[in-house]
Amino acid sequence: MRRSLLALAVVAVLIATASVPASAASWFQLRVNPASGDWRGGSPGFSDLPYTFTANMFGITGFWQPAGFRLGLRGNLDTGSLSSFSPSGTYTGGNWRWWDLSLGLPLTVGPSMVLLFAGFGDTRWQANGAGFFSRQTTSGFAFGADVWVPIGEGRWYVYGHALFGPSHNYKYSNDPPFDPRFTGKADVTNYAAALGYNLPGGMNSVELGWRSGGFKVASATPLFPPDANINGMQTRWSGVYLGLVVRRP
Repeated sequence: MRRSLLALAVVAVLIATASVPASAASWFQLRVNPASGDWRGGSPGFSDLPYTFTANMFGITGFWQPAGFRLGLRGNLDTGSLSSFSPSGTYTGGNWRWWDLSLGLPLTVGPSMVLLFAGFGDTRWQANGAGFFSRQTTSGFAFGADVWVPIGEGRWYVYGHALFGPSHNYKYSNDPPFDPRFTGKADVTNYAAALGYNLPGGMNSVELGWRSGGFKVASATPLFPPDANINGMQTRWSGVYLGLVVRRP
């Protein structure tokens, strides 16, 4: 919650000091993001946690601003397969999918560009075993910013991204009859930082950086077993990404 309040304060400062670009612009970012992840419990959590795993993530983020409009539409998808669970023997694979859809407001702050956005986000994480699964889902309001800061007068720039989804609706499920097993609230956070290079022509660029996404259970009501506690349980992936950005005026 403190991070969300700080982010809102930063947004207020940006809006107060920034200007809206005169012309509409659209862009799309495609990326590959090999990552590692972990699923660890709060106290006391589950006795078999923590687990680590490999997450082979792919992603696309895009922003479309119609000509003559201050606002545009921003969409994002991170998705991939899970494998190499450790300790081994319980889970053999799985998948992770996060998407968000928002209204975005592009701003200029000096030489930098900022895209503020707010909308809806949704998570689906699932680990599969021999004839059973563990599934976690979140959904709710999300907001954040994408920032591009040029380095001097050359082609290089720094890119940053932060998204916050406080108090998302949360559900933990196993295969029937334990669906759902817990319900409650979870906090979602996604972050990215990268070094980018504008290709000749100035419309497209490549980025190399780090990206991370996941959620933490804030409060959960146990439905089975009735005395379990997963408050504080976290599930997250992080890793290096390589991206291609395509811009259109």
